[in-house]
Amino acid sequence: MTSPDAALAARPEACSACGGALDSLGHCAKCGAAFGEAYRCPLCQALSDVEPNPALYYRCRTCGGPRIPPTSSPLSEPEVTLLHSARSEQLRASAFRAGAGFALASGALSFLVTCVVLLATSPAPFAKAAALVASLVPFALSFFALRRARGHARKLDATLQQAWLLAASRVAVAEAGAGAAISAAALAKALRVDEARAELLLAEVSVQAFVQARPELPARLRFTELADPEDLSTDAQRAHAPTSADKP
Repeated sequence: MTSPDAALAARPEACSACGGALDSLGHCAKCGAAFGEAYRCPLCQALSDVEPNPALYYRCRTCGGPRIPPTSSPLSEPEVTLLHSARSEQLRASAFRAGAGFALASGALSFLVTCVVLLATSPAPFAKAAALVASLVPFALSFFALRRARGHARKLDATLQQAWLLAASRVAVAEAGAGAAISAAALAKALRVDEARAELLLAEVSVQAFVQARPELPARLRFTELADPEDLSTDAQRAHAPTSADKP
């Protein structure tokens, strides 16, 4: 990993493309070019900015892999590992989606050709049934490929959630080291997300820190942005409700 001093030494003072000024991370606000090591993609190693993506939150403009927007603190090793895992799940999901589409198109063509041949030749009933069943095999393959694609998409989302949680924790620790707790607005600005998502990330970071500080709590206790507050309240009441053995 490149040291901050080496990164600053390698970064130009001004944008070599348009001559505009660079910000503290090495990004040109005038033309959008990136020069700082903070913008180096951990997947393809290219100096590239990130762009919003509905499935990945943010992706690399060069390789299209999942990225976390660069901040003043570098990515941690667990974050890089999670991003590599997310990239693998992304490629697997894309491959299975492409396979499902190809099998669906092949099945439609096969079924159409089979119907034309059966109408033209009028074979025995058993031969007709066998030909129709064989023409439907690609549809079954398309269905199973689509299921695999959805499974990898779920793993991709779970991996990204963990990576973003680590990123929020890293940024929060960096701000705490500066002597002040980070706010949702500051986290939203640093990670380029809206304040609602920043608040959820901060809440999850706080709960995770609380659980790590209380080792007697079950390890599976974890707040997620998909959790219903009413369900969490009901589970907490059930956990603290006295049992029949506790009653006098």
